[in-house]
Amino acid sequence: MIDTPAPYAPGLRYGVVVRPPEYRLSEGAFRCSPLLEADITDTGQGDDVTVVVQGNFVGVVADSLELARASASRLSLRWGVPEQDDRTSIAPRLMDTRLHATYHWPGRLSWGPRAGWVMADFSGDTARVRVATTDSQQLRRELALLMDCEPQRIAMATDGESPLGRHCGDDAVADAALLSRAVGQPVAVWLDSQTYGGDVEALRHARRIRFSGDLGGDSFRLEADQGRVTVPVLALWLTGRLHEQLPQEPDAAALQYHFAQESFLDEIAAAKGEDPITLRLRHIQDRRGRQLLTAVAEQAQWSKTGAGAQLHQDRLRGRGVAYSHHPATSGGAGPRSAWIADVEVNTVTGTVKLARLIAGQDAGDDGPIAPLLDPAPLRQALEQKLLGLPEAPPAVDDWAAEDTATLLTTPLTPPLATRTITPPARRHQANTPATAEQIDLTPAVAVVANALYDATGVRFRSPPFSPARVRAALHGRNTPRRRRWWWAGGLAASGLLAALWPWPAPLAPVARPAANLYSEETIERGRLVAEAGDCAVCHTAEEGTTNTGGRPFETPFGVLHSTNLTPDPDTGIGRWSYTAFERAMREGIARDGRHLYPAFPYTAFARMSDADMQALYAYLMAQPAVSAVPPNNRLRFPFNVRSLMAGWNVFFHRDQRYQPDTARSAQWNRGAYLFEGAGHCSACHSPRNLFGAEKSGDAYLSGALVDGWEAPPLTADNRAPVPWTEDELFHYLRSGRSEFHGVAGGPMAPVVAGLARLPEADVRAIAHYLASQMQAPTRLTEAQRQQAQDKLAASAIEPAGLDAGQRVFDGACASCHASDAPATFTSARQALALNTNLHSERADNVIQSILGGVHVQGGTGAGEMPAFSHSLSDRQITDLVAYLRARFAPGETPWKDIGKTVETLRREHDQQS
Repeated sequence: MIDTPAPYAPGLRYGVVVRPPEYRLSEGAFRCSPLLEADITDTGQGDDVTVVVQGNFVGVVADSLELARASASRLSLRWGVPEQDDRTSIAPRLMDTRLHATYHWPGRLSWGPRAGWVMADFSGDTARVRVATTDSQQLRRELALLMDCEPQRIAMATDGESPLGRHCGDDAVADAALLSRAVGQPVAVWLDSQTYGGDVEALRHARRIRFSGDLGGDSFRLEADQGRVTVPVLALWLTGRLHEQLPQEPDAAALQYHFAQESFLDEIAAAKGEDPITLRLRHIQDRRGRQLLTAVAEQAQWSKTGAGAQLHQDRLRGRGVAYSHHPATSGGAGPRSAWIADVEVNTVTGTVKLARLIAGQDAGDDGPIAPLLDPAPLRQALEQKLLGLPEAPPAVDDWAAEDTATLLTTPLTPPLATRTITPPARRHQANTPATAEQIDLTPAVAVVANALYDATGVRFRSPPFSPARVRAALHGRNTPRRRRWWWAGGLAASGLLAALWPWPAPLAPVARPAANLYSEETIERGRLVAEAGDCAVCHTAEEGTTNTGGRPFETPFGVLHSTNLTPDPDTGIGRWSYTAFERAMREGIARDGRHLYPAFPYTAFARMSDADMQALYAYLMAQPAVSAVPPNNRLRFPFNVRSLMAGWNVFFHRDQRYQPDTARSAQWNRGAYLFEGAGHCSACHSPRNLFGAEKSGDAYLSGALVDGWEAPPLTADNRAPVPWTEDELFHYLRSGRSEFHGVAGGPMAPVVAGLARLPEADVRAIAHYLASQMQAPTRLTEAQRQQAQDKLAASAIEPAGLDAGQRVFDGACASCHASDAPATFTSARQALALNTNLHSERADNVIQSILGGVHVQGGTGAGEMPAFSHSLSDRQITDLVAYLRARFAPGETPWKDIGKTVETLRREHDQQS
């Protein structure tokens, strides 16, 4: 969205809207739940909050976005039931000897180009709005109708236009306009998938176009054209102010109609087995139009080799064509356009890229055909506006880009700049080279849809072609239809038998995939999955080569060692097919049929999506192959009998992919997917039962011991002296440090290092989900900040009777940790009085930190602490730990048996050194 520089706009306030529980546009008719009653008195914030109700439009304005959202959640609104509409099946089908197909055009292509602020100021004589829009003139007309003012009164600042379709930035700025006029101040509204994704779904069937034609390809006709070409901003519908039919944009009407027509011609050609260009040339009556299409085809070296040409294991390539002609109303020839596009489809990520675009445009009556268009700006426009659109809401396995905007703790409030926008002409009116402003984009959507079909065999009958939508369509293509119930029952029974069978069949070895088998995009996605799952942490021994295995894991049943994850054919997974890899990840069965132990958390990895699983396989196979044989496991009988794991799986494992909770936000679901799937956080933070399975119910995330360290509870029962908040969880996971809780050490340090290499939005999603599990607020209240200050003040008092521990502290710790010590490069920035470890029920983490030190791996903003295992005796560490507990956690019960714990942990520490 629009950049938000300082200085801030004076008097700017923040608004949120509350949409009806049901609202939708169905073939031109808008239906929504009517607002029957609104109690706007109980917002809990007094005069700082204004509630705006106009018809079925409800909004809240406050001095901060957080306050506005909190107040909106407290509103008592009673809604009625919307009018019902008749819905009939419109799926494409064959009837008699004719082909019938229905196409839809959405009222909004997406919720927006990216998250950010939109603003409106209707408090003065001149109204000002700031928004990224695709049609400023249309938006200005709609705002004028909504606000009952002249269009010339509205000054608009925007950051670019495209005629391919509208997004919800227009709806957001209309909401801001209503709220601004109600409070007499400028208002900013936050635009993102969570707040406006529902509008995309509600308006997705704005226009319905239905064609039919004979299978011989000799004739076709329009059967139905229903709905709206241009869907006005939702505020007009909700307030009841849409009393007149707004003018429909002719270019938008032509774009939508030709998308349907050209897609249908492509379907006829596919059904008949005829070349799409040959079919079109038979139907084009205009001589120069045929010449133009022929010239473009020759330049593109057109040939059809069949759908789904495969470039890599994860990439398909297809080619499509589209043509349009707009005879001029004055009697002239009008512009003709012919486009041919080559697309590459990543079957793992769903990403679609324009590999090549050949476009011609001509409007003359005589003379040579106009030169071909410059494809560069066209490719950029299509990829940004049609192919790279964010999903509404995004899928749980969509990996955020590094530059994804996130909602700031302190919202930015820029001035509302004034700039009048004049839309450019969109059609080329002569047979001369077209400029970027004169290009006819009518074939743009159809040419991509037809190329997508050629590549994948999937017909997209409505835009946009976002990665998540393409990925879902490709997955559905490979999903067999349901058979009779007895067949499903047979499959279930066979699945149960396979689970119970203790000796699964081995899978045949394959040659190691070539280095270029997968695209760079898929491999990069796999890298992110590997970072989220901390693969290298568990599969790398101390001082060992990355992912070559050998790291020991102490369990109640004996010692296990991680395996070699590199693509070495003899000692690693180089001869594993993807099928074998997926079986291991989801079912816990190796390629050779051996059962894996649940120390390898396949119970969590089973929740990963197919796309992420395939990407992870691609990434691992693209890494250097290293020959390395890990040490043998040392498990006691009968735990060393792998076949017994068949029974374990029946009782404690469910091979189920993550299913989003539709009642939760996209951010919550994304965080849950990462936390419960690839991140396998519960593997460390949940205790285990007698069989080594994670406990569920109240014990889920209640804490456990891992490698001699305490993995603290991730519930509301955690021992933090100051409550965790979503903000502090994010800072801790992103940087390895929290001002109010401490630094990441032990097994958590490499986890944070991996998270630091993930997109920020994904780490925020994890923090958001985790905060919900811990019942943590977004940020600290003033009372909680004062609580922290009180604990700091209390820690200044020396405890009585612990002189030995105090002497050790003064000699070994005070130079960095004392609050009155002079600032140095090694000064610890985190107060010990707020360190969660010192308030725990166990002393393990404190002792481990003293013995081995605290070593940051990839985090930022946290210092390192040296190890004292060689400089402090057991007695000194025991005295020091008792002193630290008494001084910096004076309200907690003194730890018992510290000496025994020190002795045990030192022995384990020495064995690992």
